[in-house]
Amino acid sequence: MTRILCSADWHIIRDKKKIPEDWQVNRFNMFFDKMLEIEKTCDIHILAGDIFDKAPTFGEVCLFNSYLNRVTIPTLIIPGNHEATKKGESFLEHYIEDNVIDNKNVYIFTKNARFNFRHHMNFQLFPYGEMQKDNLPSYVEGDILVTHIRGEVPPHVQPEYDFEKLRPWKLILLGDLHNQHKYKDFPAYYPGSPMNVTFDRNENRIYGVNIIDFGSIDNYSITSLDLSLPKLIRKTISSTDELIADDYNHVIYEVTGSLDELSNIKQHDLLDKKIAHKPNEDSKIDLTNMSMIEELNTYLEYNKISDIKGVLSTFSELNV
Repeated sequence: MTRILCSADWHIIRDKKKIPEDWQVNRFNMFFDKMLEIEKTCDIHILAGDIFDKAPTFGEVCLFNSYLNRVTIPTLIIPGNHEATKKGESFLEHYIEDNVIDNKNVYIFTKNARFNFRHHMNFQLFPYGEMQKDNLPSYVEGDILVTHIRGEVPPHVQPEYDFEKLRPWKLILLGDLHNQHKYKDFPAYYPGSPMNVTFDRNENRIYGVNIIDFGSIDNYSITSLDLSLPKLIRKTISSTDELIADDYNHVIYEVTGSLDELSNIKQHDLLDKKIAHKPNEDSKIDLTNMSMIEELNTYLEYNKISDIKGVLSTFSELNV
């Protein structure tokens, strides 16, 4: 029996709005440590695309490399849509240049390839760029297909590829969709993201990886493993509630109330936005004990001006 670890959609990014960078980097390092621990019980790791959230900064490359240099089992990596530069190409191509990664356990495929493992199983790598060109590899009996394709998400998201073309394969490991699930009636399995990349309202949603216990192409089982990493959570509270920092997750708050109530709420690191109820005719703004810039900010919020930051910046320049 061979044990396959499958993950996807890491979306490595250090600098993201409303997320402290040190918290974000620490979360990725916690994730890497967990993955290295899971490796000890697995034989091979499939990383099915969207490692990065966008073209990476130097710091994000170093963060990913800190993981790659420590992996201890064969790790097969393909690009996803977030690594695409133009049709059929990916910036991960730089990773396959000589001397970029010295760890011999790391294999990065930006074009179709077939990888033999332990002489008895084969992985057919079908990267995102090849899918864009509809360059589907020929089916070989017994192969496991590895790809990165967005499937249908009713009612609005249509599949970006004809999944019927993948019908011959008896096991498909793929990335793109961020929740763990089997896709329709296909033997196609999304591991989902190992951690949430946008703010959730549901604190109990599961994020993790898949473990495949593989005997043969007709004899395998798949288990979803919840990694229980820190989450990004958005909560809605009333103007009388306190904005409380979470010791484990990163929580931000939408605050609801009347215009009068919201005008008294000061800026806060955990404040996402203010949501006003319909104002009463006799609503007034309380500007007591506010500085001039605070008064202007409150007035602009009261009148629902869209570019408050820009107006405040211009005012500050004029008020030197």
